[in-house]
This record gives sequence, C-alpha cells and structure tokens, in this order.
Amino acid sequence: MEKAITIKDAVVEIERIRNSTVISYMASQNALVGPEDAGILVDTIEMILPPTRKFDKLDLFLHSPGGFLDSAYKIVRICKEYSNEFNVIVPLSAKSAATVIALGANEIIMTVFAELGPIDPIIQHPYKPDVRVPARSIKDFFSFLNSTETSERILVDPQFKAQMSNLLDPYLIGSYQTALNSSKQIAERLLGENALSNKKELIPEAVRKLTEYYFSHSYVIDRNEAREIGLNVVNSDSVPGLDAAVRRLLSVYQQFMMQNNVFKLIGNRELNRNMQAIQMIPPPQMINPAKPVNLIF
Repeated sequence: MEKAITIKDAVVEIERIRNSTVISYMASQNALVGPEDAGILVDTIEMILPPTRKFDKLDLFLHSPGGFLDSAYKIVRICKEYSNEFNVIVPLSAKSAATVIALGANEIIMTVFAELGPIDPIIQHPYKPDVRVPARSIKDFFSFLNSTETSERILVDPQFKAQMSNLLDPYLIGSYQTALNSSKQIAERLLGENALSNKKELIPEAVRKLTEYYFSHSYVIDRNEAREIGLNVVNSDSVPGLDAAVRRLLSVYQQFMMQNNVFKLIGNRELNRNMQAIQMIPPPQMINPAKPVNLIF
C-alpha cells in the first residue's frame, strides 16, 4: 500500500529539487488576491526565515485567478524583500493580477498545462463591496457606446445606447482609466527589473501585449507564448523530478482545500494558514401564526 503523502512532504520535495524555500499561495476561482494577503504572507515567511533575514532562493508556488493589482504588486515587493532570488512556480494558472506576481520573478516555472493571462485589473466600488468589475470591460463598453453598429454590422439604436450610458456608475467611470494606466506602469517596472532588464527595447511591446492586445480576460497564455512575450520561463519537465513534484503538491493542496472547504491558503513547509468558506445558514421559515380563536363564555 502506497504511503499517504502530506503537504509538508510534497513541499519539501520541491525544495530539495530546487534547492530553495517554497512559500505557497493557493486560491479557488472566487478568491481574489487582496489587501488581507500581505500580513499573512509576511507571517508565513518570517516563521521559517533564516538568521540572515533573507532566503538565498525563494519560490512562490502560485495558483490564483487574480484580483487587485496593488495587492499583487505588494506581494512581489514582500517576496523580493525577503530573498536574494525570487521565482514563481505556476502549476495550473496565475491569471490577471497573479500574472503581475509572475512578472516580478527572476524565472517562472510552468507545467505543460500552466497558464498566465492578460493583466486586467479589478475595480471595486468603495461603497458597494460586491461590485467588482474588470477595467477592460468598462473600456469595451465605452467603445460600444461610441460605435454605430456591432462587429456583426448590426445597427445600434441610439436611444438604447443613451439608456445604457445612464446605468454607468460615476465611480467606475472615473477609476477604469487609472486602473489601466496603473497596470501598464507596474508591468513596465517589473519587466524592467526582471525578465527584460537587459532588453529594455522590448518592454513597450510586452506591456502592450499584456494589457491591450488580448480581447478576452480569460485568454490562455501558455509557457510558449509567455516565452515569446519575453518572460524567463522554465519548463517544469526540463528538470528531473520537478514536474512530478509540482503536480503532486498541486493535487495534495486541491484535495485538502476541497475536503476542508478552504478557498484560500498561504503556507510554508510547517504551517498553512487558510481561509474557509462560511456556510450560510438559511433563515428559519416563518410559520404563519394560527388564526385567533373566539372563545365564548
């Protein structure tokens, strides 16, 4: 009978192969990179920090659908602060803001089915926390309002467009361009510090591709296309034993998160701090009160 493998076993195996320290960031499809992550990440790192206060080589095992751009950039800065060399391992997907984290790495290790994505920052309404809109979708909506027909050459009723424009929230209108400009600025800086530090002339085109070129928020940038953009990508299957170890850790994490209803996890070889989904208990059904009984004495 095959011995059950623990999260620690799987993490230590990657650390052995890579001669590195591994910190993990795992998130489900609806768990966004957010401001709450920074403090948890620092605590997770400092728990195993050597006396020098820096790791020689820090690998972030990253699986995330994305989230808030500033929070992703802060994660990069924290990881680089605590390491001489910072790398990212993408077992499955690191989309949007998570792609920004990958841009901050010296090298990006990707499996054959791993993917990055276009940088499309999320805008959150300050007074409506449930309203979260990709900045690119607002830009596309403005393009629609300025057109007279759809891409299928169907005429658009001006009255309909006027009604739609009245539905736009003023805060979201004012924030989308700022968010897009910020994504370009951060991408440019991280590419200049890392993958394209010796090829500055390639940065503008790489930034354009990551922030403007792709139409779909979900577009798959596989490891070959990431390399074409100019990123320093390492195939996980090019290092003996690494691909199997990465897949094993991903599988162990997925099972743990599913069994324990965890939607986000940040951990190291010793401890994993996780956030569990809250089970909403439906309110008790109202029972219609009995009709009053007329008592005759």
